[in-house]
Amino acid sequence: MMRRVLSIVRKDLAQILRNRFLAVISLLVIVVFGVLFHLLPSRVDETFKMGFYLEVDEEAGRALGLDGGREEIASRLEGAGGEKASEGLELSWAESEDELVRMVEEGRVSAGISLRVTGKEPKVALYVASDAPAEISDAGEAIAEEIGYALVGYRLPADFKVTVLGPDFAGRQIPMRDRLRVVLLTFVFLLEIYSLGNLVMEETQKKTAQAVLVTPVTLGEFISAKATTGIVFTFGQGLLLALLLQALPGDIWAPMLVFLLMGAAMMVGLSFIIGAASKDFISMAMVSLIPMVVLVVPGFLAVFPGFESSVVKVIPTYWLVKPFDGMLNYGMGFSPYLSSLAWLALFTAGFFAVGYMVLRRRLA
Repeated sequence: MMRRVLSIVRKDLAQILRNRFLAVISLLVIVVFGVLFHLLPSRVDETFKMGFYLEVDEEAGRALGLDGGREEIASRLEGAGGEKASEGLELSWAESEDELVRMVEEGRVSAGISLRVTGKEPKVALYVASDAPAEISDAGEAIAEEIGYALVGYRLPADFKVTVLGPDFAGRQIPMRDRLRVVLLTFVFLLEIYSLGNLVMEETQKKTAQAVLVTPVTLGEFISAKATTGIVFTFGQGLLLALLLQALPGDIWAPMLVFLLMGAAMMVGLSFIIGAASKDFISMAMVSLIPMVVLVVPGFLAVFPGFESSVVKVIPTYWLVKPFDGMLNYGMGFSPYLSSLAWLALFTAGFFAVGYMVLRRRLA
């Protein structure tokens, strides 16, 4: 039995590699993804550049203790925000309010704050560019409020401490290339649907499968050989891409290999269904279009995490993207994602069962 299965596997691998179009596309995708990853910036600039203009009359300056000038202001801000806050905030001084406005308009600073203390009530104004993201406006508003409190002596009505239950993901700045790495790892698996799907489609269309089944090879052996071919080919490409994307760090390389193998198996099960249900390459491309679009959606949640929804959890690739993102970008271990492994195993078994039934009916 094993000899018959291995002979079919060798034939299938040779047949896949003989299809120059799919072979070149598969290799080209891996190379392009690897180059793209290394071209993207590997760090995130977490410094918030703030323009600042201060106008204080002599009497108010003495009353508020601001007659020490910029050095006094800097020391108060550091005392109010602490060392971490002072490291993350870069102040650029403006000599006039007009200059402050120009600094914001020209993009030299993320936002600008004007503080005028010329009477009983201090006046604080915040300037942001019209195309600035909402996050910049929110951050600038919060900093402006804190600067007002720090400089003129006001205090918040109550002190409070925030306690985060579980891993604290807030404030972690993940470089775009690291977020995109999760998408690329998932997408390369999806592309392999075409390779194995095309193999199954060709063998059923050209009656090669029927001819093989006339021999002592059983349908179970035939499907086992196809599954072995697909898993080896898909896992190999996923592993190569993971190495190029530096996605196998020393502390989590074993869990990553487990999820790469499970992802490859799940895509092979899906390709059985698509290949068996297709009559030619065009019909296979049409049949796989909607599943491809749906399956790629969870990958973009790693890039835009704010869009996550409970509905996405019904998409099989969600349970592949989630551990990839957690382990690679947030330093999570293997144990929190055991449930993801169970869901992947369930989807894989379901795809293989459906693919077996569709293929058996096609070959009948």
